[in-house]
Amino acid sequence: MQEKLPRWLAAYYSLLGALAVLCIAAAATWFGQAELERREQDAPRYLLKDNGGYLALYTADGTGPLAEYDIRTRLLPEEDVLALQQGVLVEDEAELQRRLEDYGL
Repeated sequence: MQEKLPRWLAAYYSLLGALAVLCIAAAATWFGQAELERREQDAPRYLLKDNGGYLALYTADGTGPLAEYDIRTRLLPEEDVLALQQGVLVEDEAELQRRLEDYGL
């Protein structure tokens, strides 16, 4: 015959089990939020695109234009023109500045 655990010990084990589940759930939530924040930081912020023959800046989802630049896209090299017709994703302000300088601003 199997011995029964004392009542206080069974309650203690139950409490430990519940605490372990709670810790695992909290850790999973914390790591999930950290991963989501990392992905949001890595997501492109802007989109450079041709707008009526001029270079324009949009949000990454295409809303805008936020700004238009005095750069005629038809005067750029053909590969740049084709890329700007599709839209060029830009990660951050530093890359935006670099690309604008490359396009002649």
